[in-house]
Amino acid sequence: MTIYVFDMDGTLTPARLPIETEFAIRFYEWQKTHKNFIATGSDYVKVAEQLPPSVIHGFTGLYTSMGNVLTAQGQEIYRKNFKADPRLFDFLEHYRRETKYPGVLYPNYIEERIGMINFSVLGRNCPYAERERYGAWDKTEQEREKIAAELRQEFPQYEISLGGSISMDITPQGCGKGQIAKHLRSQYPNDKIVFFGDKTFAGGNDFELAETLRQMDNTQVIQVAGPADVAHFLDI
Repeated sequence: MTIYVFDMDGTLTPARLPIETEFAIRFYEWQKTHKNFIATGSDYVKVAEQLPPSVIHGFTGLYTSMGNVLTAQGQEIYRKNFKADPRLFDFLEHYRRETKYPGVLYPNYIEERIGMINFSVLGRNCPYAERERYGAWDKTEQEREKIAAELRQEFPQYEISLGGSISMDITPQGCGKGQIAKHLRSQYPNDKIVFFGDKTFAGGNDFELAETLRQMDNTQVIQVAGPADVAHFLDI
């Protein structure tokens, strides 16, 4: 048997947007005959905003908040909480105040989720056009990578990875996406595990899961650019 694992933003859906209807219909039909999981930094509320109930219930399980929560068929299997160092919030507030980004800043820039913190200088309540504008600016200025590098040095007890196009995910060491691979392998010791993600490269928020899987036998990591690549691979 093969176990399929999917990132959400940039893999099954456009970043922070609902899944495309046609793809959702075809994907749901595929789910009916395959054991499959989602592995996302988003919490369950955001998953429900982007995926229809049919697709959500089509998953064997949902690893949300970087794998710090596991839900299956509407039932919470486990959750892992943590209390962040108060100094971390001072650093994040500093980056927000001192950003050189020339555009408008929006609310919800520090989002505490179960087992993790998501930080965005821009603010997660931004319009989609502003998300794209900041993402393009950040590709040139590398603001997020510079912030992440400073945080890794100041707070070695945390894992920091870039998520989507505007934010970064902060988790305690060992509580990032890599834990998903370990939990899946404990549940399915002999089955092949195939993971689809759009940021499986170093620094991306799929990298830890991808790298942990690469160190295991009988696994496959597939780098994609979006739902079209997933559809092509699954032949749906």
